[in-house]
Parts: sequence; C-alpha cells; structure tokens
Amino acid sequence: MRKAVWVCLPFAGAVFAHRYLVPSMPVPWAAICCAVAAAAGLLFQGKRRLCLLLAAFGALAGSLCFWGQDRFVRAPAEEWVGERLTVSARVTDFPDLYERSEYVTVLLTEPGLPRVKCRLASYVPGELSDLLPGDEIRGEMRFQSASVRNGQEVDVYSAQGIFLRAVCTDEPEWTGSWRHSWLYAPRRLAHAVGESCAALFPADTSAFMVALLTGEKGPLYRDGGRYYALTEAGLAHVVAVSGMHISFLLGFFFLVLGRRRRAVLLSFPLLLSFAAMAGFTPSVTRAVFMQMCILAAPLFRREEDVLTSLSLVLAVLLAINPSAAGSVSLHLSFAAMAGIWLVSERMYRSLCERIEEGRLGRHRLPRYLLTVSAGSLSASVGAMVFTIPLTAVHFGFVSVVSPVANILCLWAVSVLYIGGYLALALGALFPAAGMAAAGVLAWLVRYIYGVTWLLGYFPCESVYMSNPVFVLWLVFVYVLFLAAWWMGRKGKGLRPAAPVCLALITLWVFAGAVRLSWRDELRVTALDVGQGESVVLTCGPRAVVVDCGGSAVTHDAGEAAVQYLGGQRRNHLDALVLTHLHSDHVNGAARLLSQVRVDSLYLPREADQDGYLPDILSAAEAAGTRVEYVTENLLLRMGDLELTLFAPQLPGGENENCLMALAAQDGFEVLITGDCPAAAEELLAARYELPDIEVLVAGHHGSRTSTCERLLEETRPDVAILSVGYNTYGHPSPEVLTRLEYYHISVLRTDREGRVTVAAGKG
Repeated sequence: MRKAVWVCLPFAGAVFAHRYLVPSMPVPWAAICCAVAAAAGLLFQGKRRLCLLLAAFGALAGSLCFWGQDRFVRAPAEEWVGERLTVSARVTDFPDLYERSEYVTVLLTEPGLPRVKCRLASYVPGELSDLLPGDEIRGEMRFQSASVRNGQEVDVYSAQGIFLRAVCTDEPEWTGSWRHSWLYAPRRLAHAVGESCAALFPADTSAFMVALLTGEKGPLYRDGGRYYALTEAGLAHVVAVSGMHISFLLGFFFLVLGRRRRAVLLSFPLLLSFAAMAGFTPSVTRAVFMQMCILAAPLFRREEDVLTSLSLVLAVLLAINPSAAGSVSLHLSFAAMAGIWLVSERMYRSLCERIEEGRLGRHRLPRYLLTVSAGSLSASVGAMVFTIPLTAVHFGFVSVVSPVANILCLWAVSVLYIGGYLALALGALFPAAGMAAAGVLAWLVRYIYGVTWLLGYFPCESVYMSNPVFVLWLVFVYVLFLAAWWMGRKGKGLRPAAPVCLALITLWVFAGAVRLSWRDELRVTALDVGQGESVVLTCGPRAVVVDCGGSAVTHDAGEAAVQYLGGQRRNHLDALVLTHLHSDHVNGAARLLSQVRVDSLYLPREADQDGYLPDILSAAEAAGTRVEYVTENLLLRMGDLELTLFAPQLPGGENENCLMALAAQDGFEVLITGDCPAAAEELLAARYELPDIEVLVAGHHGSRTSTCERLLEETRPDVAILSVGYNTYGHPSPEVLTRLEYYHISVLRTDREGRVTVAAGKG
C-alpha cells in the first residue's frame, strides 16, 4: 500500500483547493471537513480505514500549512506596505538589468521587520548592477505589496517565495558580505558559466547556449525572433532547465562511471549542486528529488515507484512554500511528468514492437534510428497530454508541430548540453581548443534554428485560443483520442494514425473556415492591453495595427496582438503604425514585428532614438519591414481600405509629436488620435475637412486633455472606444465621459468589456 501517496496527494490537494477553489475557507471549517472524512473512515475496516485516515490527516496538514504561511508570513509582510524605511537586507541572487530599471531579490534582515524575501527595484542605472549574492546592503526603501501590481492580483512573486516589493529611494550602501556567503557559490558558478558561454560561443548562438546550460533566458528573450520561433515550434522547454537536463546529466555521468553503487551515491551531491546552480526552481527541484528517490529505491531494497516519488516531491515543495501552487512552471513540470509516466512508456513499448515486426526492424542501423525516434516521440506526446490544456490556459496557444520538432531536435539538444559543458571545461584549459569545439557545436544550434524556421511554414503551426473555434477543435481532439484509446482497449491496441490524420484534417478545415469568415467590411478592434493602446483594423485580407503597447507587468501588448491575429489566422500585416513612442503605445511592437510579417512600419517625425525605438528598428530590420517616418500626411490604399496618416500637428514632446490615423471604407470611418492633446485635435479639425465618423478611439485613454469638443462637433462619432486599464491618472476623466454623454456617443471601455470590436453596419 502506498501510504506516502495517501498522505501527500491530499496534502497537495488541500493546498491547491485553498489556492484556487476555496481561498477564503477558514481553517476551522477545513479541519471539520477533515474530521468528517476521518470519522467516515472509521466505518471501514483494514486498509480502507487506514487510507481514509491518512488522507484526512494529509488534507488537514495541507490546510494548516497554507493557513500558517498566510497568517505568519504573508500578513506580517503586508503590514509594511506603503512604509518608507531605512533597512538592512541580504542579496540572494544576481540583479536583473534592463534599459531603464534594475531588480534584485533580497532577504530582509532588519530587526523588527518580517524576515521575508523582497523584490527590490531601482530606476537609476548602476545602483544595483554590481551587487552579488551574499552582499549585505542598507538603504531607504518604499515598500509595496507583492500580491497586487497595476491594480491586479498577481502570484508570480509569492510563487517564488517573495512577499514584498520595494523601490530604492536612494542608492543602497554596501555594508559587507554575509559570513556564510559561500552558500551562494552555486549561483555564482552558474553566473560564471553563463559569462564564459557568452564569450566562447559565436554571437548568433551564445544566447541559446547560455539559456540551455544555465536557464538564464534574458539574452535569448532579447533575440526575440529566434526565441518566439522556438516557442511556436514547441521547443521553448529545451532552454528551461528541467528534468530533461537532469536526464542528460545523469546519462553522461553514468556513461563515464557506470551505474555502480558508488556512482549512484556520488550522483546525489551532483544533483543537489545542479539544483542549487539553477536556483531550486520548482521544475528542477521536482526533477532532482524524483531522480534521487528513484536512484535511492534499490539502495534500500525498494521498488521504483513514480507515483510515490511524484506525490512526495510535490508535497515537499508545497510544504516549503504553499504559494508555489500558483507557479506555472510547477504546474507544467508535474503535468509533463504525469503524462510521461502514464502514457510514454506504454506508447514506447507499442512502437518498439511494431518496429521489431516491420521490415526495417531487421537491420541494425534503421532499427536504432527508429527506436530513438520512437523514444523522442513517446516522451514528447506523453509530456503534452496534460500540459497542452495548461499551455492553452496560461499562454493562449498550442504548438501543433511540437512532436515533430522534438524528434528532429532533442538529439541535438542532448549533444549541445553535454558538449557545451565539455567545451567550457576545455576552453578553461586550452582557450583555442575550447573556441574550436564551441564553433563546431554552434552548427547544431543553427540546425535547431533552421528546423524551427522550416516548421514555421507548416500549415497551422500553432493554434491560438483567442478564437473559440480553436478551443472547440482542441476539445474535439481530446475526445477523439479518448475514443480511439477506448476502442483500442477492445482490439489490438491504440492505432494513432487515424486520429492524428483526422485531427489535422479538422484543424485545416477549421482554419479554412476562419479565413473564409473574413468580411469585406472594415472592423476595428481595440485589444485589452491594460493602460495602453493597440488597435487592429481589418478589411477582408487587409490588416493594420495602430500602436502596440500596454501595462507591461500585467498585459503583454505584443502577445495580445499576436494571439488575436493568430486566432483570426492572420500572419501578415500591411502596416504597423506607431502614433508615438511612449511605452504604453509601443512596448509590444518589437514582439509583434518578430512574429508577424509586416510590410511597412510608420513612425512620427523626429522619433526619439532612445527607449524602445532601437529594439523596434532592430526587429523591423531582421524581419525585412520597410520603415517610413511620417513628415507629411500620407494616404495609403490597401484594397478597399483607405488609411490616412496625419503628420504631427504641433512641435513639442512625444504627445505633441503624435500621428493620427483615419481609416475609411464605403462610408464607415474610424479616427484614432493616439495621445494627441486637445490643441492638436483642434488644429486637425480646423485644417482638414473631417467626415462624420462612426468610431472614435478616444485620445490619451480618456484623459481630460484630449477628446475636445471641437473634434466631437466636427466628427460626430456614434461610438467612442476607451482603451484604458488600471492607472493612477484618473483615466478616463469625468470631463471626457460627460462630454461624450452630451454628444450622445456610446462608450465602450476595454477595462470593462475587455477586447472591443465594432464592424461596419454594426456600430
């Protein structure tokens, strides 16, 4: 009887229930429920009684653990939100450096304050960049909640054990190093490996190798086009250090030393060191402790039991930090492992039997290649069984070509992983030889990039859940495979060819139906990007995006635009227009340019060369997008769609140096004014004969300084769209709402309705 399972799974279930289902349930009620379950267990005899009692105990322990963290960790930390204090802290990791901000995780050590981790931010370049793990600092900080950001509840911090955020109000003073700073040696080693890797490998491959060997994906994120290609192909997991990397490491370790008792014992400190280098992330910790449980079982004359190991590790992780229940990486890691355990082994055995029975199975080399491919396919499919729904929910898309990509690339990833470390070791002793080895390995990285590029031409490479049609298709696929599995139980086994072919055929039919649903009418869609703006104009096969920016923390405007366009099966834009270069209008533009083919990019005159523009221009150059600065009015004809871009009306700052756009088709007009102030709107109305319009995308998110009476009087819109989210500016202002009401203009707001669409004839 798996006694550990009967305790650990209810423990984890209780934590997840408190996190997602009954977050406000008091612990006494949870205890009563557990007591009722235990009392019910007394009605049974033997193993059933013991199982129910163990389950009740585990559930009660999970509830107490969740309550204890909330009562003794989270609540005391929240009491300091809003305070501005001079405190001492210890740096626990390397800083994350961005163009305009720097972040580092610290442990508060000031007497009187809760001893919790805090995410410290600085908006002055250089204040945090030189800090190292183990450094002790002291400075004035303003504390903020880690559970709320931009007006929305977030769990990204608490899932990492961080319960406060803070902003430096002056430069923190370095006060020394912690006497036990040697405990951070694994993180320093990982950082050194990343720096050596970046120096050793060619520039076009170094970001991939740094991410593969250390899990540090910052440089790869900045190489947007390649990272997004990996994501679309379902290969992003290869650069997220996880159980796959543990298997590569152990495979090489046992290949060199053999799987003797001594080698197994030596693998334990190796695995723990590796987990420390990776920062004990949930996926790595899960993989390391599961491997240790599996390796230790024969030493204690026990059978390997995946379910026991999986449930025990999950319970341990949640006991250490119950808030890790909100970690996406934890969800995906355990879901993948469960799928591999339940599906992959059986699928692999079935495929190997067919290989042996086939003609090619009689020859050694073809049999070996087919067996390796079968292993990659079965592992990939098993991992996808339970992770696909999670990926669809968390990331909004599913990669269709992932199994093919894994078959073609996992062998190369394993060679790169072990070969990369060997090249670094060789480079430390003989730099020239290490450089040569890195140069050879770089071709495997280019091979992987080439595979992702080729798979990008596969019809419906990725399926986006922004369209309910594809949600329906995904549900249909699961029902289809469940039916095939059930029917296979009555015959000779699962025959996957038929459901795979049927799934692909229906996908292409659904995708074709979506494309056929394109109407030859102008449609304007304001995406929900929080406090920002991104407007999509479509007319038949023609599509234009005006602005692509939003609340960076809670809304990724680039992702929102890519997912919306992908859900409509649009992978091409005639134009991307950026009215001005404030972050809430452009911080997603580089991602959009990296993932969607854009013919032309239009920018205002004298565009600021700092901030986001260099990344945008770099992405445009990589994608072959033509860049044009609008110094005078432009009339663009794209089929039935006419788009007029009005050059900036006023000299001055970014808001004055703002384009305005008028889209028209058969008497249906849409005016987008960006963040233009009222003076610019009045000049526009005075200089040009504006038509009566149907839709106005209100200026500056409903600020009182825009959407002036003169503009409303001249254009007489039927509908005003307010692209707005949580903000501290008071948007939309009561004055603007009153103005719109006076002119009997219907108001649609993205902060209330979400994504807003208005079509010709439906305004």
